[in-house]
Amino acid sequence: MNYALDALWWRLTDPDVRALAAVLTAPALWHSGSELPVAALLGERGFRFLLELDGSPKSLHGHLAQETPFGGRLGLYAESLLAFWLQHAPHCRLLARNLTVSDGPNTLGALDFVAEIGSRLYHIELCCKYYGTDKATMDGLCGLNPHDCWPDKADKLTRQLALAHSEAGVRALAAAGIGHTAALHSASIVRGMLFAPSEARLPEPLNIHGWHGVFLHEWPSESPWGDECRYYPLPRTAYLAPARVAEGETLPWGEIRTLGGGLVAVLQRRPDGMWHESERIMKR
Repeated sequence: MNYALDALWWRLTDPDVRALAAVLTAPALWHSGSELPVAALLGERGFRFLLELDGSPKSLHGHLAQETPFGGRLGLYAESLLAFWLQHAPHCRLLARNLTVSDGPNTLGALDFVAEIGSRLYHIELCCKYYGTDKATMDGLCGLNPHDCWPDKADKLTRQLALAHSEAGVRALAAAGIGHTAALHSASIVRGMLFAPSEARLPEPLNIHGWHGVFLHEWPSESPWGDECRYYPLPRTAYLAPARVAEGETLPWGEIRTLGGGLVAVLQRRPDGMWHESERIMKR
């Protein structure tokens, strides 16, 4: 799936609102078995609220300013965006964030979020990952950091989702004034991209309908995307949503080939005069 071509990206223009929309609506990178449905996250007025925010993003910008600097850490930025949504979306109420779970002197972990969404009580774990491999078998699926591997993260997420229902988790929730833990639903929001050969066969639980890109070990001498495209090396905090940038921020293929690696958006110019992402590359 090429999520970058969704009609949503023709409407939203503010970079932070676009990133928030991606946290809310992007397809899961893999199936945890406990996904929080996009429809529940958005609620009945979700798209309208996003459009209103895009027209007047001051409240979102103010929230993010209070929580900066993110130090280039995508996870912190994504958590801040989701916290804003859970605090301000009309169908949501944030009850706890980064709630520490301990067993005596030992810290077992933390619950990313506890929130009411509609009529349900949720413990939510958020992760945003970008994994690639050049192997059709999906061996060696890891991030730009080769030690950040998908199987390890998937196992960690499973443990995190179970934490709220452990004895220590129930105690932590009670200490935070959150009862009715029997009705608590643990759910994941797994966002990100998979970069792999087009012929790759994705083993479960990887999402065949996820947001997928192209993996390269070496830059080709000529662009596979032709002369009409330009390119944008993505800063880490710009990974979440498809890029939309002014021409002055773009680069030709020849300059991209000088980069050591990273994530790069392939761009096409649209009638609004901006350059929009049509595909994404991982070079490691």
